[in-house]
Amino acid sequence: MINFFRKKRKTLANENKALKYTRYAIGEIVLVVIGILIALQLNTWNEGRKQKALEIDILKEVKNGLISDLDDANYNLNANKKKYSSQNLIISWLESDLIYNDTLSTHFSEISYGTYFASNKGPYQTLKQLGMRTIKNDSLRNQISKLYELKYEQYNVYNEEYKKLNYLMFPGYSKYFNEISYYELNMKPTDIVGLKKDNEFSFALKTTKNFNVILINSTIPEVILEINKTLTMINNEIDSIE
Repeated sequence: MINFFRKKRKTLANENKALKYTRYAIGEIVLVVIGILIALQLNTWNEGRKQKALEIDILKEVKNGLISDLDDANYNLNANKKKYSSQNLIISWLESDLIYNDTLSTHFSEISYGTYFASNKGPYQTLKQLGMRTIKNDSLRNQISKLYELKYEQYNVYNEEYKKLNYLMFPGYSKYFNEISYYELNMKPTDIVGLKKDNEFSFALKTTKNFNVILINSTIPEVILEINKTLTMINNEIDSIE
């Protein structure tokens, strides 16, 4: 009987020892799993922080590029308005019986050249290389694409057409002027009578002026509006991320 109880106690002791080891092993496994989960969470957090920093950096680059583009567009708008005024004045003189006066020389210089939009596309090219999804905000991402891929491209098409129309003026310049003056803005016709009778010169000037109206009233203001809209959205997005 005593031997029976001794064996029973030994069995229970062994079973209790095994239970302790089991609990210890389970505890170790739980700690390892928790450690892995914490490491994964930290890694995810770090990656998210890096992605946010990258997004802010590229948004700031695009913003700086757009500020430069906005300055260029506004300069072009003012220059085109000034040129339009000179175009109208010269056309009125050509179609009138008024004699030539020296103040017209400045306006002949003014209509002889054009200013053209040259966007800073570097930041946008960088964004495309990184992937447009770098910008998480769908509306902002679509607005940036719309500005560069649609509005800027439309403006560039009009730029090229405007250049061609300005080139139509060159035969008249070489026929009635000794040179094109860009700096001193002083161009006096060598044959005033012939110039006033030249329908080709008048046609080229009027056509260029008519196209300039489109740039002044539609094309350039629309680009300026879209740039300002994009800048506002970028500023709001940067504020929300930071």
